[in-house]
Amino acid sequence: MIERIAEHLVDIDHLPMKGKIADIGCRGFLFTNEMRRRGHTVIPVDIDDLKESDYHKIAISDFDGLCGLVKSDDPQGTKIDKLGNGIDCFTLESFSKMFEVEFWDLIKLDVEGSEFEIIMSLQRAITKQFSIEFHLHTGAYKQHEVDQMTDKLKALGYSIASHEYTSQHGSGMNYWSSLFILK
Repeated sequence: MIERIAEHLVDIDHLPMKGKIADIGCRGFLFTNEMRRRGHTVIPVDIDDLKESDYHKIAISDFDGLCGLVKSDDPQGTKIDKLGNGIDCFTLESFSKMFEVEFWDLIKLDVEGSEFEIIMSLQRAITKQFSIEFHLHTGAYKQHEVDQMTDKLKALGYSIASHEYTSQHGSGMNYWSSLFILK
């Protein structure tokens, strides 16, 4: 059964009890807190300085090293600066190794435009479910890059459970909550 949790789709039937979840782009902690309330282990990650202390201030992208951040007028629109420094950056693979997780039950990805680098750098299926907010509406990438990401996920064995192009948040058309499940 697909459920919307803090604006992100999750197939509850594919989550085991006490699942391992990565909340990448955890700002606001609504998703993290709800999944923890349901008994799951959640590793929250965000690049920005947040009031909450229970998260890992790191970036996830297509390289291991240091990056900076770029702030915008939108407090939720902080993104990575690959040429900057001061913030540890990891690939999804090295991030998983750091937390000793071989395979996640769910990864929520809401990273203000870095989805392309993260997804395209994947070498293998790393989670049972990907709940992804694409950022086509910001101009971070174009439709053909969304198609490339979708094709990459399919090539890794994921099927599309939901991938609707809708208007939300007064921000225009976007794929606000796409869900991919490993076959």
